[in-house]
Amino acid sequence: MQIIITIIFILLLVLFYVLQRKQVSFNKRVLLSLVLGLLLSFYVRYFPVPAGQINILSGLFRFVGSAYLALLKMLVVPLVFTSIVYAMLKLGKASINTFKRVVSGTVIMLLLMTGISAMIGMGIGVLFHIGDGLHIVGSRTPPHHYGGLVDTLLGFLPSNPVAAMANGNTIALVIFAVFIGFAVLLLQQLDSKKSEYFHDFIESAFHVSKKLAVLVIELTPYGVLGLMAYAGWYNLIGLVSFVIAMYVAMLIVFSMHLVILMMIGYLPWRYLRSAYPALIVAFLTRSSFGTLPVTEEILLSRFKIRQSIATFTPSIGATMGMNACAGIFPAMLVVMAMHITHQPITLTTVFIVAGINAIASLGISGIPGTAFIAASVTLTTLGLPYAVVGLAQGVDPLVDMGRTVVNVNGVMTTALTVDKLMKE
Repeated sequence: MQIIITIIFILLLVLFYVLQRKQVSFNKRVLLSLVLGLLLSFYVRYFPVPAGQINILSGLFRFVGSAYLALLKMLVVPLVFTSIVYAMLKLGKASINTFKRVVSGTVIMLLLMTGISAMIGMGIGVLFHIGDGLHIVGSRTPPHHYGGLVDTLLGFLPSNPVAAMANGNTIALVIFAVFIGFAVLLLQQLDSKKSEYFHDFIESAFHVSKKLAVLVIELTPYGVLGLMAYAGWYNLIGLVSFVIAMYVAMLIVFSMHLVILMMIGYLPWRYLRSAYPALIVAFLTRSSFGTLPVTEEILLSRFKIRQSIATFTPSIGATMGMNACAGIFPAMLVVMAMHITHQPITLTTVFIVAGINAIASLGISGIPGTAFIAASVTLTTLGLPYAVVGLAQGVDPLVDMGRTVVNVNGVMTTALTVDKLMKE
């Protein structure tokens, strides 16, 4: 029996390789791996397979799933550092006046809404008991304990950036990257030639890191198959509640956007009547960058806002501050991980997660696996098991459409608000 199931598992891995070569869509392959992994898990757990053989098979499934998670974690340091510094350098291309007014207003509002979205995500996650009864690969209690707000904030500071990279202190790496980006902007004003070489290096490193992310994320069907086969059947009900909780949280954040628009004079139904093409494209393409031309055109032609804001704000919004990908989703995974590891969720935890998500959203959006890279920053900073990412990826296509709609709607809300404030 063990040999037969092992052969079936290997044949399934080969199947996904063939489907990839035949260019079957990524979403279909991930969903298929989720279903097949659950069926394999169900068969191994509930049909007469000797206990010793179950342990061997579980080891095989766990190896494939854990190897995939290790490759995902490999992406964190190069992607986080290069994407944030690159985003900072892109901000410096704006004129001084635009930087002071449009950029500052856009960045502050995007980050603020991301922090609020994270708090909403945590609240809904606690309400739905996300993570209760789930089992994950690598589930563990964090090696450190919460030592208070002051010690936690001091731990975020990059006193040793190299050690921060080695120890997985991702938020320290984020802050270090922000300082590097700001220093380059100052040098660019004094001597543009000296900063030009570093700018070219960061741009090249960023695109290399994106390519590396594409290569790793293409392995998702294999990783999901291993993770679901290892403990997938136990987690099915929990994942259904996770999807429902995600959409409830996203609906609340979407409603928050409409309230903000009402406060600046846009009635919700009139706004939606004009904005719906961009939201539909976002839902179907699941790409903020892919929706960017539609977003800009709608802001210009239907809402008649300034050219600089209609062009600049969506571009920046596709690089930082995604309300759903960098706000709701990482917060929901934090709740899941803390419930699995039986960690208490306090009000202080909620505010810390909101701050981490807001800072981590700088430069995170727009790279492959946006939501999972953002989640990795929060999870590693808090010392929580990264393996919850593998669980969520099995159902990610089901929630990513809604996430992209909320992201794009947040960008359009920001553009309209900034334009209104500048007029006043």
